[in-house]
Amino acid sequence: MKRSYDGFARRLREVGLKARATAIATKHAVTLQQLYEAPATASVVAARKDVYAWLKRSGKSPGEIGKLFDRAPNGILKLLRARKGKS
Repeated sequence: MKRSYDGFARRLREVGLKARATAIATKHAVTLQQLYEAPATASVVAARKDVYAWLKRSGKSPGEIGKLFDRAPNGILKLLRARKGKS
């Protein structure tokens, strides 16, 4: 599967999650595109953790979050666990 930011943005828009995901990313000075495809810098990782945690609280499974972001569910779980352990 080829990763595509345009496809990612379309999926988020279709399920009504784009505005909130953009707002969370913006709090970390990260664009939605950086959230999706940028290398793991501190601000990008923090934004991803917050977005993943918000989606998890909204009832999304790691598999569903991974599908939205074109990422493996175990990578989603890893970030969510890291957040949980540091709080």
